[in-house]
Amino acid sequence: MAGQQIAVGAVVRRGKDVLLVSDPPDWALPGGAVAAGEPLLAKVAVEAGYATVLAERLLWVARYTTQGVDYEMLGFEVTGVGPRDGAAGEWVHLTEVVERLRRMWFAPIREPAVAYLTGRARVATLWTWADLEGDPVTHPAVSSA
Repeated sequence: MAGQQIAVGAVVRRGKDVLLVSDPPDWALPGGAVAAGEPLLAKVAVEAGYATVLAERLLWVARYTTQGVDYEMLGFEVTGVGPRDGAAGEWVHLTEVVERLRRMWFAPIREPAVAYLTGRARVATLWTWADLEGDPVTHPAVSSA
């Protein structure tokens, strides 16, 4: 039986800018794997540099299996609460965010984030990969690039 892991990623906006964090060699949205008993968005808050974040809406769910672990990654649009400590991330204009994320190697973050940010995917889209090297199945369907 495969293990199961929940992960989160978040779009944090400030006007036309989005917060990206360095994930060498790529840039990524704040987030990561959620430990058992950890609040769902705690890692997002830490990586985004806020005391806490509030989920505004669910943007996507990405399901995939790798190395015998079934992942469910939840993508949220969030609002940071309290002053930002500035230690994490960089505010990047939306067009540059899309370009940086398109270069990201990891499809379960890259594909849903880029599709949402370019208006090709609706909120709460389900993305499922049978093979991370292949194309995902989406519900509802995502318009082509």
